[in-house]
Amino acid sequence: MSEDLVLKVLIISSNTLPAAPTGPVYVAGAVREAGHDVQIYELLFTNNLERELTTILQDFQPEVIGVSIRLVFGDELDMDAPLGTRHTDLRPQIKEITDIVRRNSNARIVLGGPGFNYYARDWLEYLDLDYGIRGEGEEAFPLFLKRLAEGGDIYSVPGSVVRNDGGFQAMPPCPVQDLDNQALPAYDLLDWQPYAGRQITPAVLTKRGCAFACTYCPYSKLEGKRYRLKSPQRVLAEANNILQSTGSRKVMFCENNFNAPRKHAEAILRALIVEKADLLWGTGDLRPIGVTDNFCRLMEESGCFYVNLSIESASQSMLQSMKRGYTVKQVRESLAALSRSKIPFGASLMLGAPGETPETIAETLDVLDDYEIPNGVWVTVGVYMWTDYQDMVAEARRAGILKDYKELFSGAVYLSPGLPRSYLQELPEALRARRGYSVQFNKPSESWTL
Repeated sequence: MSEDLVLKVLIISSNTLPAAPTGPVYVAGAVREAGHDVQIYELLFTNNLERELTTILQDFQPEVIGVSIRLVFGDELDMDAPLGTRHTDLRPQIKEITDIVRRNSNARIVLGGPGFNYYARDWLEYLDLDYGIRGEGEEAFPLFLKRLAEGGDIYSVPGSVVRNDGGFQAMPPCPVQDLDNQALPAYDLLDWQPYAGRQITPAVLTKRGCAFACTYCPYSKLEGKRYRLKSPQRVLAEANNILQSTGSRKVMFCENNFNAPRKHAEAILRALIVEKADLLWGTGDLRPIGVTDNFCRLMEESGCFYVNLSIESASQSMLQSMKRGYTVKQVRESLAALSRSKIPFGASLMLGAPGETPETIAETLDVLDDYEIPNGVWVTVGVYMWTDYQDMVAEARRAGILKDYKELFSGAVYLSPGLPRSYLQELPEALRARRGYSVQFNKPSESWTL
């Protein structure tokens, strides 16, 4: 690349929850491979945002700043708050970032990340900005930089959303097809010690896409129902790169449903065994399908240090309503196989989706009571509504629960009408009284009450 086409690019990871900046490091690797000078600023460890960000802007003098938005709102555990959680609106912090940038730099700001995917137009209006990229950024963002440097058409970049003259122009995203030939994630741009101090594990994506059609999840529509798989050799290359870059011997496979398709997961685990990799791995999303004694042995032999079984419900009627694609029998088989293994495992539940009643919750808890779950059970009560890509959002509109599109951007949570208020008031404490159970009660706003 000609030197005059090299851009200085700052990628800001705006996430403040304890998690690896997976998206930013993948995009940063792609930007660097395209020949640009790139740095990452991580908000998670900031002590003084204005001072730190201003210093970086003055020292690095970026020409383009990508702001990665992970979440728009969330709920944090706080036992002093009603129902044990505190609702957090993350939008003001993103606005603080962009305001600091505009006061101290003439760099072009480009928004992206999963939190931008759902609310692109809302974010541009809220922040008074004019450009963002939806979807996967490893190819789209370098293409934007190339066109920007060459004076080309940035408005036709796949996934671009543009605000101009009071209107909006949006191009459909273009999923990355050849995942094996993308740049390695740029974990070497990070000082990993603060992450390790917070017990955060670096993450690897082994694939894109989702073949399932869960009513509350948008990923099959965002990423496509056809799986785009990385080869086992590529997954090992990324894991070894993490070991060299961060010193961490642990990695998390962080996409939805690590074990779907199962043959792909098995191929990765066999490759880890054959290579005798000096690595331990875990996943927060093991689907209760095909979790047999043989699969558990394969996980053990390949260095699994933790899995979370994403059960969500163990009521047959709720599994059908949520379109989870498995049965209570398969939930039991998965719990039994993991219980016979040496793998430390946890489980997760999602309560309150359409059709949920006190009776269906009782059915779920009765199933889990039959098993010892060493790492405990994480329960979320209430389902976040982000986007019309979630089938349940359409149902919420039909039921009159959602009346205004803008409600999604300000925070919307679905709680089944079949759960009486008196029941919901007592549910969090009843769950927390169970050994090993943690509860997050999702609230639309901090002022919301039952």
